Amino acid sequence: MKNFVLYACLFFVGTVAFAQEKEDLLKKFNELRIQFRDTNIKYEQIKILASDYLERAKKTEKKEFIGRGYYLLALRDTNVKRKLQYLDSTISNTKNLEGDTRFPMHAYLAKGRTFHHERNYPEALTNYLLAESAAALSGNLKYQYDIKYNIAFLKRLSGNYEEAEKLFKECLTFEKSQKKMYLEGYLYTLLQLSATYYESEQTAKSTKINNEGIRLSLDNNLSQMYYTFVVYEGANLCVKGDYQASTDSIQKGISHIYANDQLVAKFYLAKNDHALGKNKKAIDYFKKVDTIFNKNNNLFPPLRESYIYLIKDAKEGKDERKELYYTKQLLKIDSTIHANYRHLSQNISKKYDIPALVLSKERLITKLETQNKQITEERDWIAIAGGFTSILAIALLIYYIRLKKKYEKRYNKIIQKSNSIVEEEIIVKNAKPQAVSLGIDQHIITEILQGLEVFEQGDAFLTNQISLKDAAKIINTNSKYLSKIINSYKDKNFTSYINDLRINYLVSHIQQDKKYQKYTIRAIAEEIGFSNPESFSRAFHKKTGLKPSYFIKKVREDAQKKL
Repeated sequence: MKNFVLYACLFFVGTVAFAQEKEDLLKKFNELRIQFRDTNIKYEQIKILASDYLERAKKTEKKEFIGRGYYLLALRDTNVKRKLQYLDSTISNTKNLEGDTRFPMHAYLAKGRTFHHERNYPEALTNYLLAESAAALSGNLKYQYDIKYNIAFLKRLSGNYEEAEKLFKECLTFEKSQKKMYLEGYLYTLLQLSATYYESEQTAKSTKINNEGIRLSLDNNLSQMYYTFVVYEGANLCVKGDYQASTDSIQKGISHIYANDQLVAKFYLAKNDHALGKNKKAIDYFKKVDTIFNKNNNLFPPLRESYIYLIKDAKEGKDERKELYYTKQLLKIDSTIHANYRHLSQNISKKYDIPALVLSKERLITKLETQNKQITEERDWIAIAGGFTSILAIALLIYYIRLKKKYEKRYNKIIQKSNSIVEEEIIVKNAKPQAVSLGIDQHIITEILQGLEVFEQGDAFLTNQISLKDAAKIINTNSKYLSKIINSYKDKNFTSYINDLRINYLVSHIQQDKKYQKYTIRAIAEEIGFSNPESFSRAFHKKTGLKPSYFIKKVREDAQKKL
């Protein structure tokens, strides 16, 4: 009995001691994590404190504390390889623990930021996604949206503007829902959304965002944020084509913003100068972009356009040596961009595509070699590449001829179908079995189908952002029934159904109504109800197998032949 009491006492004392040790280690971790944010503390001192913590943690043999020890070592380490090793140790110790709401999430997030800083964007995105998954499992909403912001930023860099816009909007909505909104975080998200809009040429949306940011910055005495929004609106005005107003706006704020933002701001100033006839001043800045690329071997994708201006300037000056240099630089940049931004939009360059650059490069090398023997180091390469280029050119020619015939066949089929006197009718097959499977009375189905027929003959589907609920109201039914019937009888969802009606409308009207033949892709998209030209192009290609630009060009050509 005495022994039992003794063991019980020892067990109680041990339990209390362990609980106290656990509490002490958690408290110490939080203290050190905050302390290490002080940039005045040197890494050598941080390493000593973090190592002491790790030794204490190892004595407990508890992985949650050991993992935190490695995390502290990684926080301020400037050696990237070692930092990643510490973070991997953190993850291996904490990834299978239950009830830990902070790890391994923090370690994945730190790895993502490290890879991001090193411009290894694919690895950064991978770790951000792992961090987001870990945050979701732990129910940590704040960190989920912090991570979403980082993912959205990468998607913006890679040209996936629609996905970036969606994620940034989710972050804004979350921040607004908090009892105490983190204003600076909200404003930084607004800035990213503004850039997403003006880089995708949605200038009206960008202006609206910038105005909101300017108002909030002024109301809360955040001068640097105010000037940043002013500069972003300047970039937006450049995209819009209002070059003098753009210059005025950027110059007003450029001296008050961060260095990275200044680099981009100067790029837009140079574009304004070029548009306003100040070519020499613009070219001098574009040359600085080339210096930056040679120094860092990396370039923010929008700055790529600098080389378009440099190549054009070299051509106009008939300086083929410079033209060759800048062409090779641009090809090198595109290779770097492709490696660093795996999800980069396939339309990265509408003004100067890569195949054209390659052919231009070969032409210049060949010409310069005959004129000047100083570039003979490229001669052997040309001999090998010449035959390959010829074969490739022939293959491409055959491919494009076949593709052209294929497109013409599709185009003629679309036109013939559109001009046909026989109209498509709504045919209800096997009505009773469908009524049973849908759980809707046959009489209601018939009424809704008749309502759809009237709806299709009108133009309500041209309304921008028309919803299933809106259509149901027009047809005088409920959205649930309407959705089921469209899916069953039209064999498509509501969005595809509306998009197909819009495309059919355009195909039938563009031949008679010449205003559509004069419109740009953006204007046509807005006219027939699409939110942006990208979604219109995707819907048109999905429906017809053709790009809208090709189809409209063919319609114009046919119209000219009839004159």
